[in-house]
Amino acid sequence: MTFAKRLIVILIVCAVIAVALAAGLSGLARATVAGAPPSTAPSAEPGAGPIVAAGHGWTDKGLDGPMPAPGSCHLRWTPTHEPLPDSACTPGAIDAAVTQDNLGSTVCRSGGYTSSVRPPAGITDRAKTQIMAAYGIPASDASKYELDHLVPLADGGASDVRNLWPEPNIFASEQHSKSAFVHNDKDQVEQDAFAALCAGKATLDGVQKTMANDWTAGRYAAGTGGDGN
Repeated sequence: MTFAKRLIVILIVCAVIAVALAAGLSGLARATVAGAPPSTAPSAEPGAGPIVAAGHGWTDKGLDGPMPAPGSCHLRWTPTHEPLPDSACTPGAIDAAVTQDNLGSTVCRSGGYTSSVRPPAGITDRAKTQIMAAYGIPASDASKYELDHLVPLADGGASDVRNLWPEPNIFASEQHSKSAFVHNDKDQVEQDAFAALCAGKATLDGVQKTMANDWTAGRYAAGTGGDGN
């Protein structure tokens, strides 16, 4: 074989090796990107229950907690068409100042509790627009959604961003109807859960975990019932 022919063979072999290496590196890059978690999603373990907020979850500078990037969160829906938040963006957050032992002097006290820990409307109104954007909902649809505390303030929830989500004001259940304080099915579950909690028929930990993981699992009526845990 002449030198020229040997050179051609060597060049062909090198070209084949180069193509194979390029294909392998490309496949590795695709696998790495596909397996990586979205960088915009807050770190939270779905179904892990609520986090413990710093105090009430807000200061005069605004709400505590990381604000998710626009479009990074997505509403979920149960088989019965009830809405649930994105568990990575909204795992729920609780106020450590409320305990099972002090319910009588906090959430269940005479004269009310939530107004003493609720942030000013000026803070929550700004946050609602940002949280709706995180869930991919345009600001023009604000009237269709309630900025909801996943774990209600009345159950020891906090106003940390991780406990707030844009809840659609809908009724998927025929058991509930709209009233001055009930604008969706979760509102009614919240009222029943609060009554059960203060009547000693449900535990604080049980109610908080149920609300954080799947509020539709709560079964409360007239201050009785279970919390789904």
